[in-house]
Amino acid sequence: MKKALMIVSVVILIILTITLGSLEKEIIDEINIVTAIGFDKAEGGKIRGTCVIPVFKADDSVENEQFIEESYLAKEVINVLQKKSADPLVTGGIKAAIYSKELAEEGIIEYVDALQRDASVGSRMYLGIIDGEASEVLKKDLGNLGTGNYIATLIEHNIDRRDLPNTILHSFMFRYFAQGMDPFLPILILDGNKVRMTGIGIFKEDKLVDKVSEGDMFFFKSLVENFGAGTYTLNLKGSDEYAAIKRIESKRTITVDESGESPKVTITVYLKGMLSEFSGRKADQPVVDKIIKEMEEKIEERSLEMILNFKEKETDPIGIGFAAENAIRDFDPTKWKKGYKDINVNVEAEVKLIETGVIE
Repeated sequence: MKKALMIVSVVILIILTITLGSLEKEIIDEINIVTAIGFDKAEGGKIRGTCVIPVFKADDSVENEQFIEESYLAKEVINVLQKKSADPLVTGGIKAAIYSKELAEEGIIEYVDALQRDASVGSRMYLGIIDGEASEVLKKDLGNLGTGNYIATLIEHNIDRRDLPNTILHSFMFRYFAQGMDPFLPILILDGNKVRMTGIGIFKEDKLVDKVSEGDMFFFKSLVENFGAGTYTLNLKGSDEYAAIKRIESKRTITVDESGESPKVTITVYLKGMLSEFSGRKADQPVVDKIIKEMEEKIEERSLEMILNFKEKETDPIGIGFAAENAIRDFDPTKWKKGYKDINVNVEAEVKLIETGVIE
């Protein structure tokens, strides 16, 4: 009896496997999975939406098919794009959403929110600003796995291994709605058949108001989040000597002192890394001490300059106000916002270098 039941179970399992396997293949063949979407300004107050789907060829190569349409409403862009597709457009596979710089300067929350409210879209989708037209980027065949994967991988790599802080959909929405902080996104530009990053766009609420240059991205990331696996090359003052610091682990704390007449904010950046290469003759202890001192000064100087600029633009991408809300009793957000420009902010850096692995 048991043997008969086992045979029946195996037969049923085989039938279900074949049936479900065929069903899944049939469904995938009958839909278009969107991997990237872009938004631009269009004439007459309309928004131009562009989406891209990968088309897999018999020789394992990937081509991209684009759908472009215009609408007055952000939430309707996908609906009008559906009209140009023979098969349903599925948004659950979107890996990256990009917005033109012109659109970002006027505000993008309704376009970001339209994606955030789509239950099929993952919260870990990457966002970015294009210095130019988003549609022009999505018309290109970029990378080996399709344009959507190319853009997402570019942003992901710069977050994990370079100087870009986290810029996923969830992070943008959290910073937009949180009290005392503003969002930021990478700024990208089309350069031939490649896309490269030129800096970080700083928002005041949902409007693009400032830019962190490519050279200051490392210091900005040190101010806004803890990270590991960073790298930085320091040019020693008054010389042509360079020190390469790798395997950087950076942590930062924000403390708010309200004992005086006005709050005083101290941001401390703790940085530990390995001195992997030095272009000078010998990296002895005095040289290492000099590198540490100049690295600390560099962090403090560049950070304070950025903070002064942010205060002038009345934006807070670092989240100083968010830290103050958790530190100050009876925190008044309206009062804080009015006095934000005059808040005393100090940056202190503590650098520790491990000499192991240095190449002279």
